[in-house]
Formats: sequence, C-alpha cells, structure tokens
Amino acid sequence: MYQKKILITGAEGFIAVNLAIFLSKKNFKIFGIGNKKYTKKISNKFGYNLLLNKKIDLKNLKKNFKNVDLIIHCAGSGSVGLSNQENYKKNYLTTKAVLDFSIQLKKKPKIIFMSSYSLYGNSYNNSIKENFTLRPLSSYAMTKKFSEEILLKYSKIYNLNISILRLASIYGEGLKKQLMFDACEKISNNKNVFYGTGNEIRDWLHISDLTILVYKIIKKNLNYNTIINCGTGKGNKVKNILEIIKKQFNTNIKIKYISKKKASPKILITNIKIAKSYKWEPKINIKKGILNYVKWYKKINA
Repeated sequence: MYQKKILITGAEGFIAVNLAIFLSKKNFKIFGIGNKKYTKKISNKFGYNLLLNKKIDLKNLKKNFKNVDLIIHCAGSGSVGLSNQENYKKNYLTTKAVLDFSIQLKKKPKIIFMSSYSLYGNSYNNSIKENFTLRPLSSYAMTKKFSEEILLKYSKIYNLNISILRLASIYGEGLKKQLMFDACEKISNNKNVFYGTGNEIRDWLHISDLTILVYKIIKKNLNYNTIINCGTGKGNKVKNILEIIKKQFNTNIKIKYISKKKASPKILITNIKIAKSYKWEPKINIKKGILNYVKWYKKINA
C-alpha cells in the first residue's frame, strides 16, 4: 500500500511536532524541515522519517525533498512580539520558498498553510466567518495575510491546491510560551502583572482537537482551495482563564493589568461551520484543557 508522503515545515515547533506524532500513526511517511537541531533519536520519537535541521529555503527543499504529496506549512514566527523584518522573513519568505519549490515538482503537492485568526483584527464583536474582511493589526498578522495572498496567487497561476487554516489560540501540554505558560510561570512565583485589560476575548482550541481536524482535512482529499477557521466557536475572557489557573495554584494573589503598547484585537471568536462540515468538532472544553495544562506544568516543574 502506498504511503502518502507529508513534509512539515517548522518541524520542531509545537503544532508541527504534535501533527507529526499523530499523522505518523495514521500510515503517512512524515518528513520535516526546521532549525532547532533536535537529535535523530528525538526526531524519530516524533514520528519523522527524516528531520532536516536547515533553513527553509528553495535550495534546501529542492535538494532534500524531491517527491512529496502534501506540505503542511507550519513554519513562521509563532509570536506577535517580533520585529516587522523577522515576521516577514519567518512568515512570508518561508511561504514563498515552499511555493517556489512546489511549482518545480512534476507532481504538484497539496499545501496546508497554518494561518491565524488574528488576521480579522478588531472589526467584529461576534463569531467571525471566513469571508469576513481582513484587517490585521500587527506585523505578525499582516505577514500571515501576505502569505495567504501569495498562496492564492500561485494557486491561480500554477494550479496548486491550497487549504488555509486560520488557527484560533492553540494551546496544550508541551507548549512553553503564550498566555497559559506565562500565567503558570507568574502565578506559581507569586507574580501578578499581565498585559492588556483582562477583558480580551479569545477562542482557545486544544492541540489534540486541531490534529484531528487536520487529519480529516487530509483524508477528504479536496481538489479545490479552501479557507477554514480552526477554533471552538466559543470565546473566553483572558481574566477568566487566569482565574481558573489561579485556583489550581491555590493562591489569592490579585491579578493586575497594564495596558499594551502594541495593538491587539479585543474580541476574536471563530465561526466553525466549515470545520464542522468535515464531521469534526472540538472535544476538549476550556476548563478541562486548562486543568490538564496546569497538571503538565506542575509535573515538569516538580
């Protein structure tokens, strides 16, 4: 039986590693390119047949990955706080490299691109549909928008098959950055200052739910372009997330909020009607997800 070959870029990042582990158990051959320099022993544990610790550019892609059926493009800055130049390099230029590589292959691979719901900006107070206008506020979101645009442009010119996944706030055990990790670090050390107002509303999707959705999208084997919001369709205030975490550390410290210099959307909640059409829905609610996350955090810090 032919094993579909999948190349994952940004292969040592949180989302990529979880996808590699999950998809390698589903009879796919998984290859990766990224630059954190994991050992072969560790990369095998993640399910990679080959993990290349090199820059994601056309030269390295052409030299090492001649025959792939699907590229899951996870590479990117993964953070809103980087400079415009860093975001452009990590988000946009890696996307262009993947496209320039894809069009040179005899059999064009499908591309799944990990985008972000931050593209929608501050424009909407209710759940956001994929066809809503994009108004990115940060350079991170702007370079994700540029990446989406060049993906669709190449698709039109070279007949590529593209799936754009606009990810909500992805979290889960193993992620050592972003709000939940930051909150565990601070609260466990009796620190109480957080940026923002606490009233920002976000849609939180557990990594295990995302990996299942990606698998279902791959299995559907679409022959047309699609854009899919990947979230739960429910919003939670940052301050409510912090209160749940606080309880797990059995502390009464009072959280203080200081305003951010950088613009950040007030409300981001996805409409997931399209995602649900893949016979998928999120299984892990936010409270259970946070409890699991704090449990993991305590275990690694025991």
